[in-house]
Amino acid sequence: MSGRYITETEMRKLLRDAYAQDPEMSFLGQIGRNASDPAMPRDGNNRPRIHPLWLTLGLVTLFAMVVFFYFSFVK
Repeated sequence: MSGRYITETEMRKLLRDAYAQDPEMSFLGQIGRNASDPAMPRDGNNRPRIHPLWLTLGLVTLFAMVVFFYFSFVK
């Protein structure tokens, strides 16, 4: 493809093929991409940010487990 022009139909086929591929093939990579914040996946230091709903769900679950263990074993 060096130096020649491509037609509109060829470009559409190439773009369709390029966008049909999933760039993330690993399972852990897909989990990481889905767990990240959709509005701002990376912070200023290029570290991944977790989705706010997952963070809230994790904190509520942790609080419920602490309350359960406190009333089950301490009392």
